[in-house]
Amino acid sequence: MIENSFLARPHPVFRDSYVEALREGFVWAARAPLDADAIAFVSSHFPDYLARLDEDGQMPKPGGPSLSGVPSTTYWLVDGPAFIGAVNIRARIDTPSLVHFGGHVGYAVRPSRQGRGYGRRQLALALDICRGMGLCVPRLSCAQDNPASRRVIEANGGVLLRHCPPAWYAPYPYLLYEIPLL
Repeated sequence: MIENSFLARPHPVFRDSYVEALREGFVWAARAPLDADAIAFVSSHFPDYLARLDEDGQMPKPGGPSLSGVPSTTYWLVDGPAFIGAVNIRARIDTPSLVHFGGHVGYAVRPSRQGRGYGRRQLALALDICRGMGLCVPRLSCAQDNPASRRVIEANGGVLLRHCPPAWYAPYPYLLYEIPLL
């Protein structure tokens, strides 16, 4: 039930449910759905997969690859052992693609749980974390042809900044929002 769902850090206890969501076609952060081989790899290397979720923008490990993003933290919306969705929160957005396209918060709900209010709840809980981080006006975006995401953002106080045409960082028209948390 929606009211029982909460944000948790990704953990192996959610492995089976997360892998099931991947098989449903769950994607986030504008990525393509994983094929069966990639899902099997995630399933069999789950602790390694979890360890990489927050690496974007962190200090590189000695001898490891250079990481290009900004620090971020991943949370999963869960209800008991059931994975429902994922949200990623960035404390800063100091790359051109994040300033003009991505923003502070990105989220997605697995296909079998969409249309039930989980997106709205997930974003509301993420905004509570943003408040605790001192983010007063987080920025978000969604594809122009994604009315469900638009409703989620607007239900959480989103103010439309602009309609944006496709660009090098977004191959489709999108909407850029801010949510004042003052």
